Amino acid sequence: MGRDDPELAAAAADYVCVKVTDMRDVDVQNLRFDFDLTFAVLLMHSDGTVYHRYGSRGPDSADGYLSMTSLARLLRDTLPEHERYAANPAPPPAAPPRRAIEMPFLQRRLAAGQQIDCVHCHTVNTAQHDELERGGSFDPEAIWVYPDPERAGFTLDPERQRLVRAVRDDSPAAAAGLRIGDELVVLADVPVRTLADVQWALHGLPSAATKVAVRFRRGNGEDAERATELSLPAGWKHCSPADYAWRSYKWNLSPAPGFGGPLLSTGEKEKLGLPADRFALKVQYLVEWGEQAHRGRAAKAAGLRRGDIVVGYGDRDDFGSFPELFAWTALTRTPGQRTDIVVLRQGKRVTLEFELPR
Repeated sequence: MGRDDPELAAAAADYVCVKVTDMRDVDVQNLRFDFDLTFAVLLMHSDGTVYHRYGSRGPDSADGYLSMTSLARLLRDTLPEHERYAANPAPPPAAPPRRAIEMPFLQRRLAAGQQIDCVHCHTVNTAQHDELERGGSFDPEAIWVYPDPERAGFTLDPERQRLVRAVRDDSPAAAAGLRIGDELVVLADVPVRTLADVQWALHGLPSAATKVAVRFRRGNGEDAERATELSLPAGWKHCSPADYAWRSYKWNLSPAPGFGGPLLSTGEKEKLGLPADRFALKVQYLVEWGEQAHRGRAAKAAGLRRGDIVVGYGDRDDFGSFPELFAWTALTRTPGQRTDIVVLRQGKRVTLEFELPR
């Protein structure tokens, strides 16, 4: 994104634009968004009221829902909302502010003499997860953050992000009567203009069976608002490890494999006589440092070595990436569960008996 785009520059001219590249002094208690993202925008009033969020993504592409045009449209469309709100403001109740750098996870690092040059958004995720786990109040269902609307059965258009582009058959969205071409207006009391708005609304709902009110317009968005209700089943926030794999939040979760490395290229697989469409990873490191060193030690104790080629893990040999393998471990396995590792070593296949550490 850049202000050198004429359309975006014109749309942003009526805003006070603030670029944040370090979360250290950001009030993470009151400025909330999907901290897994690499780019996020909050359109807000100075009293803390957030009009809209922008900058989300799906599992397959980091920029599939990012464009100069869609952001410029959002800026233009939000101005009338701001003018209406400014005429009759209603500031939201605010929690006591809390700077990211004040979180215990980062304070421990500082106390240990570690230099913190920059606090990234995903570091805030790690700090929050750590605090809840240490306090004994972490809810396992809380890992399903900012769910994609496809889990409720509908897909939004990348450019006009309140526009329903697809509705899956036999889904909650289909049962609610949503159709292709409908324009969402409000979801769970959250005004909608973007995918990020929808995900913010869904994020605030429980993973248990729940009903959520929806207001929308049909046709060209010019008819009167209609109302319906999404009936979401228990566990509706859950997704596959492949869809979860892009999230940096996964690195917080347990159990974990304790090793990592790059996937082999097609040419490298060919030289080793491995099928081009199967998983093959060269072990580049064992996690034998920091607070998670026990994970690497467990893999090492099972017999795993740097330089091994992992061709099977658990009962699978079809992972599309190492992040997917990590997410699969965290989301489908339990600590202590046997998850054998099949490696290629000096031309021979060796099966290592591996019990997942916490």
